[in-house]
Amino acid sequence: MMRITTGLIAAAALIGAAGLLHAAPPTDEQIEKVIKTYDDGMAAKPTDREVIVQLAKDALGDLNVSEMTGAQIGRLLAHGPILQYTQTYPQALERLRTFLESTEVDGAVARIALFANDYRNAQDDEARVEMLRKMISHPSLGRAVAMGAANNLFSNMGNLSDPVIAQARKEILGLERFLKPEYADKLARGYIGYLGLYKKANPDNAADYNRVRQTMATLASGAAAAATDERMAKSYSGIAAYLNGAFARGELIGYKAPEITIDWSSDPSITSLGAIKGEVVVLDFWATWCGPCVASFPKVRELVEHYKGYPVRIIGVTSLQGAHYDNEAEEKRIDTTGDPQKEYTLMASYIKTRNLTWPVVFSTEDVFNPEYGVRGIPHVAIIGADGKVKHGGLHPARPLKEKTDLIDALLREAGLPVPAPPVEPPKEGAEG
Repeated sequence: MMRITTGLIAAAALIGAAGLLHAAPPTDEQIEKVIKTYDDGMAAKPTDREVIVQLAKDALGDLNVSEMTGAQIGRLLAHGPILQYTQTYPQALERLRTFLESTEVDGAVARIALFANDYRNAQDDEARVEMLRKMISHPSLGRAVAMGAANNLFSNMGNLSDPVIAQARKEILGLERFLKPEYADKLARGYIGYLGLYKKANPDNAADYNRVRQTMATLASGAAAAATDERMAKSYSGIAAYLNGAFARGELIGYKAPEITIDWSSDPSITSLGAIKGEVVVLDFWATWCGPCVASFPKVRELVEHYKGYPVRIIGVTSLQGAHYDNEAEEKRIDTTGDPQKEYTLMASYIKTRNLTWPVVFSTEDVFNPEYGVRGIPHVAIIGADGKVKHGGLHPARPLKEKTDLIDALLREAGLPVPAPPVEPPKEGAEG
């Protein structure tokens, strides 16, 4: 009798321990609390990665990703990098894979979340097209979008090849059904990507393109007006501005350069783009917090030196960021929120200490200038001597000859003097 009782007690202990190890699946309310906790922490705009990672870990707490529904994982994936920062992303994807064949919301979320990775690993275009069709035609896709568990629907299709787009044209164009007010705050962040995809799927119909572009711009503006979060309102407004801008309208390259409103310039003679006559102008959009921008300084300096004495103007364009960054200074981040003059003064000092041999201007327009189609920085645009934009979306760190070939062609076109071509460094292994 004693042995039986002891066995029962031991079994009960094991069951209790298992209960502690395998907590109940999280509720939807807990998932929303994770998101809110993370957002509240990010409201202070921390820049230290360790701090942000800890915010994500604290927000997720002891919730078990492997116990979540597909819809819950979709909410976290669509919202932000919480799962990546907590290093639970692989478990999340593994969990989602168990829902792939479900016709419910969990299955729709799984199709979307796993699409980009599975697309890359597919054997051929036939398999990729089938995968795309299953995702777009999923019976619960609308429900997944409506509940905010499929915000990355558009963005996950960013790398479709032309053959796949051609074969799945009907399905891609059919996604226009989600361009409605009730879905705007869920999908607006992917509007720009979808516009590019729509154009590739329907390249010969400018009227349809502009209709879709204008529809999304209106929806993004509406989402901005309705947003209660300042950051999201700013994000949606930026998307609307981009969709209404010259680049998205197809009126940038070959058209008169959009004006830039200059609030401060390290060179007082630069008051506007329109005031620069008869010169080729190179605009380098950048910010002090942007590592690749700062890393490209030697290449920009090289370009400035090459065209010294020639009618070529290189101008760095930035905008107020609310903070000034300098990894080489003792104080690496200085808050300038609400104090533009402080940011201007810091820039003037930065130009000297970093040996920026070209002028820098602050524009009223955001550095992610929608008129010029700037979605990432650094971003270089080149304006001809006739005041029209000739090139855009270039990187300042490109080889010198690639840049001078473009600029020299514009100088010749305008009948302006051209310097001798740059001396190319000897190729590795070449005999000297």
